[in-house]
Amino acid sequence: MRIATIQLENNLILAPMQNVTTAPYRRFSRKFNTIGLVCVPMIYTKRIEKNSKSILIDLYKIEEERPISVQLIGGDINALRKSIDFLSSYNFDFLDINAGCPSKRAIRAQEGGYLLKNLEKLQDILDVAIKFSSKPVTVKIRTGFSSSKNLIDIIKVIESSGVDLITIHSRTVKDRYDDSKFDIESLKLLKENVLIPVIGNGDIFTPQKAKEVMDYTKVDGLMIGRASMGNPKIFTHIASVLQDMSYLPIENNLERMRKHLLFYEDIIDEIDYSAFSFNNKTIDQIKFSELKRNAIWFTRHIKDSKKIRLKISNSRSLEELKNNLKEIYSN
Repeated sequence: MRIATIQLENNLILAPMQNVTTAPYRRFSRKFNTIGLVCVPMIYTKRIEKNSKSILIDLYKIEEERPISVQLIGGDINALRKSIDFLSSYNFDFLDINAGCPSKRAIRAQEGGYLLKNLEKLQDILDVAIKFSSKPVTVKIRTGFSSSKNLIDIIKVIESSGVDLITIHSRTVKDRYDDSKFDIESLKLLKENVLIPVIGNGDIFTPQKAKEVMDYTKVDGLMIGRASMGNPKIFTHIASVLQDMSYLPIENNLERMRKHLLFYEDIIDEIDYSAFSFNNKTIDQIKFSELKRNAIWFTRHIKDSKKIRLKISNSRSLEELKNNLKEIYSN
């Protein structure tokens, strides 16, 4: 898939997810799959403006992960300009504007999903991004704020701004992550009304669902987020089905989980965390957080996974986590 002047290996994208798609996670995922594009989780422009050192870990050697996108969220024009200027020293491929985050924090700050009910402000944000960014600009939206009735108006603002790609999470901001609210018709409508590439996102948990969405909406690609958690080969499985090849079943057991975690730990160890500040957290504490949450996700499709997750969740240190995992594997 081609976006602006950049040719991607395929049309699958790893979504930006806070506290999930960290540098180790992105690198781990790419060891198992060909992923057209990976994304740095959204960074608040106000955070860059006030304390740019606090986000350095989010951008750790991102040039090694290209093609890669950096997503910004913010409603303040000056903070956005300063953030774009700050990012100019980094070698990445796309600047993504978040216009869909449904969090209460984003709505209160008049950013993210709030922009879908203030199209004048959305226009201003996109105009500044296009004017000052040296990278192609993309935008991630939802179908609307409380309904999809003004989706066509949103589309007109976005396409007229000159962005190179739209990703749409097919729910409204108000719907948040309600599984029953996935709106495939709005995804189809968007694709039919724009000339730039469209990426579909939301509730794509299986290769079969991915093919269904692609076939029905004719979108140019898919962004996969939560489905990748605990299933590192999801992109390979989706690509196989999209290419009309065989369906690859999800396989998991304790030995596979053990190997995944050892591999993940090796990737963490490749990152020099000593150069960054983590609010007085030690490197072991950072490593513990990464391994613990991924260990929980890696229990998917394993027998008695609920009991295993409970034991992992009760771990309070890196040493305790490793001891608990040894006990889990031995059983």
